[in-house]
Amino acid sequence: MAQSVSWEDLMVDGRLIVHEVENAIDNCTFGLFELSTLSDNVLFELGLAVGKRKRVAILLDGQDAHAAKALRDLALLVTTGTTSYRNVEDLCTRVSRLLEKPSAPLWDDLTGGVELPPPVDPRLFYMPSFKEDEASQKLSRVLDSYGKFEIINIDLDEYGGTPLAWFVEQIHSAQVAVFHLTPTRTLLSDVVNARASLLAGIARGLGREVLIVMEDQAKPAIDYRDLALRYRYAADLEKQARVWLENIRQPDRRSATRVRKHLNVELAALRFGNHVAEGDKEGLDHYFVETRDYRDVIDAAATIFTGKKGTGKTANMLQAAEALRTDVRNLVCVVKPASYELEALLEVLRRIESRHLGDYLIEGLWKYLLYTEVAARAIEEAEKRPAGILGGSPIDRLRQCLEEQHLGSDASFSVRLERLVKSLDALLSKGVNEHDVELSRQKVNAALYGDTLKTLRNLIGGALFERNRIAILVDNLDKAWHRGADLELLSRLLLGLLTVIGKIVDEFKKESSRKAAVNLTLTVFLRSDIYAFVRQHAREPDKISTVEIEWRDPELLARVLEDRFLASWTKSQNANDLWQHAFVPRVKGIPTRDYMLARVQPRPRDLVFFANAAVLRASNAKHERVQEIDILEAESAYSNFAFEALLVEGVAAQIDLEPVLIEFAGEDSIISESRLTRILKAGSTLESRDHVLAVLRRLGFIGIETSEAVFDFGGTEGEMRRADVLARKLTKGRRKPRRFQIHPAYRPYLEIRDA
Repeated sequence: MAQSVSWEDLMVDGRLIVHEVENAIDNCTFGLFELSTLSDNVLFELGLAVGKRKRVAILLDGQDAHAAKALRDLALLVTTGTTSYRNVEDLCTRVSRLLEKPSAPLWDDLTGGVELPPPVDPRLFYMPSFKEDEASQKLSRVLDSYGKFEIINIDLDEYGGTPLAWFVEQIHSAQVAVFHLTPTRTLLSDVVNARASLLAGIARGLGREVLIVMEDQAKPAIDYRDLALRYRYAADLEKQARVWLENIRQPDRRSATRVRKHLNVELAALRFGNHVAEGDKEGLDHYFVETRDYRDVIDAAATIFTGKKGTGKTANMLQAAEALRTDVRNLVCVVKPASYELEALLEVLRRIESRHLGDYLIEGLWKYLLYTEVAARAIEEAEKRPAGILGGSPIDRLRQCLEEQHLGSDASFSVRLERLVKSLDALLSKGVNEHDVELSRQKVNAALYGDTLKTLRNLIGGALFERNRIAILVDNLDKAWHRGADLELLSRLLLGLLTVIGKIVDEFKKESSRKAAVNLTLTVFLRSDIYAFVRQHAREPDKISTVEIEWRDPELLARVLEDRFLASWTKSQNANDLWQHAFVPRVKGIPTRDYMLARVQPRPRDLVFFANAAVLRASNAKHERVQEIDILEAESAYSNFAFEALLVEGVAAQIDLEPVLIEFAGEDSIISESRLTRILKAGSTLESRDHVLAVLRRLGFIGIETSEAVFDFGGTEGEMRRADVLARKLTKGRRKPRRFQIHPAYRPYLEIRDA
C-alpha cells in the first residue's frame, strides 16, 4: 500500500523549510513532480530527488499546449521521459502504473550506469546571471579572484541547451555551487531561472555547498529561501559574497559514486567530449582535427580569424598555442579578457566626448596591455628554467622594470587592466580639456603608462631578440557582446585593437642602436557576426587581413565526430564502426552519417552536441546502440540548442530575433518569396525587413534557391552576392519567383514541416 506525502503535509513551523523538504524526500522511495507550470519550487524539489538517487516521475498536463512548450524551452529535460495525462482519472491510472512497475532512478540514467569519480581538486560550479549588469560583474570578479577554487563558469550563451547529464557531471565534480538568478525583468529570465532551480536542487541533493544569489526585491521560491543571498545593489552583493566565501566549510572527501550498471557498457562509455572547447582542453589533445585554418593560425597567415558561433575559433587558438609552445624558441601569450573587465573600460570611455581622444586612449591602452603581457610571460617562463634569472641579465632588467613601474610580473592581465581603469577614472574626475589635443593626449599617456612604453619596448627587445617568434593570441572578446551592451562603443574598442595590431608588429620589427628587432605576431579570434558589425566602423576595412573559419567539407566535419569516437572507443581502429555498430545504420531511410551531417549547422560544436544527446538518450532508454528514435529525440534537443545560439548571434545585428523567428513556426521548410514577405512583415518593421532577411541569411537560418531544389546557406558577403546572382538567373530562366528554405537545424524547434 503506497503512502503519499504532499508539500502541505510537512511540519515546517519553526524549522528551515529546505531541511524539512530534504527530510521528506530522504524518507520517500518515489517522487511525483508536476511540471506543467515549471514552478521553481517543484524544479528544486525534483533536483533534490535526482541528487539523492530517488525514483522520480515528471507529470505534464497533456491538454496544456503551453506546458509542453515551456518544458521544451527549459531544455534540460528534453531527453527525459514525462507522463502526460488528460484529466484526474487518467492521472490516477498512470500514477498507479508507475508505482506497479518501478523504474531505475533518473540519476542512474544520467550517469550512464558508470561510476563518477569523487571531486579531487577544489572546484566551484558557477552559473552567472543571464543579465550581465554591474551586480553580475561584481560577483564574477569576486569568484575569479578567490584562489581556493577552480571556477567552472557555466555561460548560458554556450551551455543553454546542454543535456542535464552534462550538468550533473559538472556539479558532481565540484564541492560548491553558486547560482546567480537573473532579474525577472530580463529577457528569458523565466527559463534560465527555472534551469538554475533544478540544478541547485541537484547540487543540494548531492550534499554540495549551495548559494543562490538574487536581487532583494525578487520573490524567492520558498523551498530555497534559506539558501539565498539577497542584495540591494552591486557593492552590497560584492561584500556579502566575500564574507560567504571566507566562511565556506572545508568539503569532505567523498568516495566514488556507485550506481547500478544496467546499460550496455560500451555505449555508456561512449562520449564525444565537451561541445565547448574551453571545457574540453584535455580531450582536444587527443582528437583535434587539423584544418587549413589551423595551419593558417600556426603560420600567422592572417591577423583576424572569424567564424560563426561553434566553428572552432577557441579550439584552434588553444591547439595552436600548445603547438607553438613545443618550440622553445617561441614565446606564446594568450590573452582572454573577461567580459566584466571590458564593461568597466567602456564605462570610462563613455565619459570621453571627443572621438579623437577616445580612439587615442583605446589604442594606447591596448598597446600598453599587450607590451606588459609579453614582458610578464617572458619573465614567468624564464623563472621556471633550472638556472632561473641571472642578476644583471636583459631579462632581469625587464623584470625590474615591471616590478618598479607596472605592478610586477605576477600581476595578471585583469589586475593591470583594473589599474588602468582606476587611473583613467581618476584623470577624468579631475577634468580634461578635450579640445587641447596635445595636452589631453599627454595626460592620457601619463594615466596609462607614464611615458614608460619606449623603455619597456627596448627592454623586451634586449631580452627576446633571439626568440624565433613572439605569438600573441587574443580570444574571448565576444563575451562582452550581449543584449543591452553599447555595441557602437564596444565596436570602437575592438576596432582599436585591430588598428593597433599593425602598429605593434611594425614597432617590434624596427631595429636601432637602442632596440633590437623582434619577430612578433598578433592574432585575434572574433565571431563573424561581431566582426561584420565592427568592420562597418573601420575606415579601410579591406586592409585588415582576415580568414573565416568554416566547415564546407562534410567529410572533414564528420572527422570531428569520428576521431572523438576512436579516442573513446579504444577497441576500434575504424571510424566506420561508429556508424555500423554504435549507431543504427539509417534514419528515415537515409544513412545515419549523412542524416546527422545534413540536420546540423556545419560546425563542430553542433555536431558534437547532437551526437552526445543521441548517446545520452539511448543510454537512458537502455538501448544496445543508438536507435532511430534516439537520434530523432536528440535532434529536437539540438534544435532547441541551435535556436538559442541563433538568438545570441542576432545581438550583433541589433535585432531582437525571437519575435521574427517565431513567425516561421508551423511553416513549410520551403517558402515562396511572397510568403516570406508576409512572415517578415508580421515580425519586423517595413524599414528593417531587408536588413532582417540579410541577417537571417548571414546567420544560416534561411537559404536562397540557386538551382533547382538546391539552396545556398552561405553567410559571407561574397557568398551571398554570388547566391543572389545565381538566384536571379534561375528566376529569370524558369519565370517563377525566388524561393527560400529554412535550415534543418531549426525545424524541430519551430515545428517546421520538411518538404
